[in-house]
Amino acid sequence: MGEIMADYLQLLEESLVKKIGVLDRIGEFNLKQKDLFLVRSETPDFEKFDSYIEEKDKLIEELNSLDEGFETLYQRVAETLKADKAGNARMIRRLQDLIREITDKSSTLQAQEAENKKLMEEFFKNARAGIGKDRTNLNAAYSYYQVQRGMGGPESLFMDSKK
Repeated sequence: MGEIMADYLQLLEESLVKKIGVLDRIGEFNLKQKDLFLVRSETPDFEKFDSYIEEKDKLIEELNSLDEGFETLYQRVAETLKADKAGNARMIRRLQDLIREITDKSSTLQAQEAENKKLMEEFFKNARAGIGKDRTNLNAAYSYYQVQRGMGGPESLFMDSKK
C-alpha cells in the first residue's frame, strides 16, 4: 500500500500545483481587465473585456474540475493518511503549504475582482453623468433655437406684450 499511497499523494500534489497555475492565469486576466479601465481617455474595448470574461469562465470550470478531483482522491486516502501521519509528514507539510498558497492567491484574486468592479462602476457612473450633461446641453440649445425662431418657449421678459 506504501507505493500506491505515494502515488495518490503525488496526484494530490500535482492537482494543487495545477490549481495554482490556473489561479495565476485568472490573475493575469484580472490585470488585463484592470488595464482596460485604467485608460481614462478612451472607451474600454468591451470585446476584449468579454473575451477575458469567457477565458476566466473556462479557467473557473477547470478549477472546479480540479477541486472535485482533489476532493474525490482525498476522500479515498484520508483514513490511510491520518493513520500514518508520521510516515507521511513531509508530504502532508508540502500539501499544506500548497493549500496555503492557494488560499493566498484566492484572496488576492478576490481583491483584484473587487478593484475591477469598482473601476467598472466608476466608468459607467462617469459615462452616465456625461450622457446627462450632453442631454442638458442639447435641451438648452434646442430651447435657444426655438426662442430665436419664435416657435414657442419662454417669452422674453423685456418685450412689451401690449400692442
